Amino acid sequence: MKSRLLVAIIAYALVNPVVAFSLKDLKDNIDRSYKCKSGDQGCKNREHLKAAARVAAVAVAVTLITKMIINYRSERIAKEEQVSEEYKAKNKNLPTQSVVTEYQTKTIPGNVVTPGQEVIIQSDIVVVPGTRQKTALIEERIAIYDNEDNTRELKNFTKLVNGKTKAGGRYKNEFSFTLPEGLPQGVYPIKTELLLNGVVVNTANNDIQLVMHVDSFGDGQLVAIN
Repeated sequence: MKSRLLVAIIAYALVNPVVAFSLKDLKDNIDRSYKCKSGDQGCKNREHLKAAARVAAVAVAVTLITKMIINYRSERIAKEEQVSEEYKAKNKNLPTQSVVTEYQTKTIPGNVVTPGQEVIIQSDIVVVPGTRQKTALIEERIAIYDNEDNTRELKNFTKLVNGKTKAGGRYKNEFSFTLPEGLPQGVYPIKTELLLNGVVVNTANNDIQLVMHVDSFGDGQLVAIN
């Protein structure tokens, strides 16, 4: 039975049109049978089965998150004249080139979420215009990574924050999405990048932990899967 299940899971992961896995990927990155003692075939079989389940979980995550919609909203909180005056109060003179002076992010409602719950990554951005370069094209990029392989990017989206003004100031930017039902539980790394005139100038990490249940105190409860 275990052998048939192993073959079925591997076959699903390998032929899924959204994700292309290879047996080498499985062996090198997910299969941990190398930790078993030499000659312990039972241990190796268990690790092979666990590896196949991990591959299938990655395939499910990629499929669901790829189809997930990321919404966005931007709002200017203060004009460039106001942030320029605040900058001069601390530094006397304005910079020659536009510069980011603040970039703070937070996750709403928090870092522990359940399937079907809306997640908002909110950014507070301040850009001071330069004396020689007043144009400030502000963009923000969000990338969501796999919970098993944290180097594997599942989805990304880039938003122009100040498309109407292309000027400095204080802006509030939001990315919002709802993690779909059926997504494997675990910690999903989320990285945001702030770009000024096409150059990445700052980054932030907003990892979220997906759990099946949250208690009355707001703490996540992982469901054990044997």
